[in-house]
Amino acid sequence: MKDCVLFLNGQYPRKHLDYYRSFCRDAFAVAVDGGYRFFKAAGLWPDLLIGDFDSISRVPRNLPETTKVVEFSSHKDKTDAHLALEHCLKLKPSRIRIVQPSTGEPDQFIGNMMLLTLARNKRSSKRRPDIRIINIVYEILFLDNSTHTITHGSGGLVSIIPLSKTIRYTCTGTGYLVRDRKLRRGDSLALRNSITGKRAGFRVKGQAFLVHRFADHK
Repeated sequence: MKDCVLFLNGQYPRKHLDYYRSFCRDAFAVAVDGGYRFFKAAGLWPDLLIGDFDSISRVPRNLPETTKVVEFSSHKDKTDAHLALEHCLKLKPSRIRIVQPSTGEPDQFIGNMMLLTLARNKRSSKRRPDIRIINIVYEILFLDNSTHTITHGSGGLVSIIPLSKTIRYTCTGTGYLVRDRKLRRGDSLALRNSITGKRAGFRVKGQAFLVHRFADHK
C-alpha cells in the first residue's frame, strides 16, 4: 500500500500550501474533519473525508465519486484523528504522516502525540509503518527500542523525551554527544541538542518521543 497522509484541523497559510501539497503525491490523502480546509485551499480532493464534521458543519456537496466519506456521530469514544489513523493502519501502508499545522489546544496536541504510541502497540508484526506528526516547523516520532537517522539536517534541533521510567540514550552528529546515557522520565538533559553533522544518529533503549525541529525554524 502507498503512503498515507492525514491532514488535521488547523490553519494552512497560503505560503505553506506547496510544502503540504508535496505530501499528497502518490499518497492516500485523508481529510480529518476540519483538515478538509487544506484540500479546499490547495485545489485538491482527498481520497477520504472522515470525522463527525463539527469543524466544517456538514459534508461538502461537490465531492467527486473518488472521495470516500466516513461520518461518525459526535457522541463517540475516539477523536477524529484516532479514527482516521485506525482506518489507515488497516491499509498497511509503509508510512503515515499526520499533518498538524500548529500545536492548537494542548490536550488535543498531547493526545495526538500519544496516538503514535498506540499505533506502534497495535502493530505486533516486524513490519511497522513509519508514523510521525509533521508540519513546516517540526516532526515528532515515537522510538520504541529503536534508532533514527537524520540526514541533511545540519542546524536543526533534536529533543528526546523519555516515556519509559528509564531509557538508555545514544546520539552522534550532534553538538552534545551522548553514549548510552541513562535518562529518567522527566529528565531534561536530552532537550534541544543541535545537529552539527550531515548525518545524525539517535538510539533509544526504551520508549521516547523524538522531536526534530527543522533547521529553518530554530
